[in-house]
Amino acid sequence: MRTLTISLLFTLFFGQVSLAQTDSIGFARIVKTNINYKYFTIADDKFFAINDSGQVVVWDLNKLDTIQFAHNNTSFRYTAISKDRQNHIFIGTNKGKIYKVNPSDLSYSLFLDDKHSVHAICFNADNKMFLIVPYAVYEPSTKKHWNKFRHEKNGMIVRKKVLGLFWRKTKKYFDMPQLTFMDNQDRIWMTSSFGEFGGSLQLFDTRKRKKLNAKFEGLDMGLFFPKSVFSDNNGNIYITSGLQHFMNGGEIYKIDKHRTVIKIYDSEDYIDTTKNIFLDAGIFVGPGAYSKGDSSIYFATTRGFYKAALPSTGKLQNPQLMFNPALRWEREPLAIGAGMTIRRMEFTADNKLVFLTTNEGIGIYREGKLILLK
Repeated sequence: MRTLTISLLFTLFFGQVSLAQTDSIGFARIVKTNINYKYFTIADDKFFAINDSGQVVVWDLNKLDTIQFAHNNTSFRYTAISKDRQNHIFIGTNKGKIYKVNPSDLSYSLFLDDKHSVHAICFNADNKMFLIVPYAVYEPSTKKHWNKFRHEKNGMIVRKKVLGLFWRKTKKYFDMPQLTFMDNQDRIWMTSSFGEFGGSLQLFDTRKRKKLNAKFEGLDMGLFFPKSVFSDNNGNIYITSGLQHFMNGGEIYKIDKHRTVIKIYDSEDYIDTTKNIFLDAGIFVGPGAYSKGDSSIYFATTRGFYKAALPSTGKLQNPQLMFNPALRWEREPLAIGAGMTIRRMEFTADNKLVFLTTNEGIGIYREGKLILLK
């Protein structure tokens, strides 16, 4: 498959920019900062992001302009951001403090002062807070933590000290996740990718306060490179997995309520077998998201952003290329290739596709128009 590249030049606020894409979609870039973003959440048409320096940047998604956040502090770094079931923003720090922010007026108060550096914040349906801290799932209201998660075989070896005398291999430990997702059954999905060495999956039930079996037939941890976890309206879980290691590759898995795993997308199905492998390097799959507006999955790849309707059974049929922006890529530290430049995707309440990039900031796509904010 080849994509037609059209360069569009726009002058908006800060000069000229070019974008490679498949169609003549509208495009604009707005630059307000010179830094990149790591984490984000959206509330009240505001985009709350933590940048690489551990400070908070707030964007008004209607005015497409930044709003001053008066509570940045160089004495600590913000390390996690989320929202609860009442749409309040919570921001965790490397010093163990969590602050609560009202998205309407950005009023700010100390919610929790604990000793643990905060890596992720999750809320279940009862609005109970759970944290990812080194090295455990932690419930601050009860001070309980869970850290002995059973791991399936992958390319990693973990050892623990026994009686302070010697080391031995162990399958029970907590792996600090790169991605966390709370599903509609109040389970926290925690995943990591170790490049060519595979990945890990940990599951925790916040209703019963217990660790869950994370072994699924059809998921090989040695060939598991998770890029996102999300769900549809029926409670099915989807995991996108991809890696560039010499060649490109990727899959999308569906896990239903019976724990049945179905591979609904395999990038190998789209390799042009009539070409030399060096002329068709395959498709590297990144994060995805579910759109309630059209009951479809959207997912990022090295060939652009695709959309596909969810089938009742079997694989995705005829994924449609939506747009293909020219983005800067960086080397993957644990693979011979590039790391996925799209970090995360989600849909807003009014069905805008919002995605976070490694180097170009925030992308917003809707009805044939793409805007990059930085």
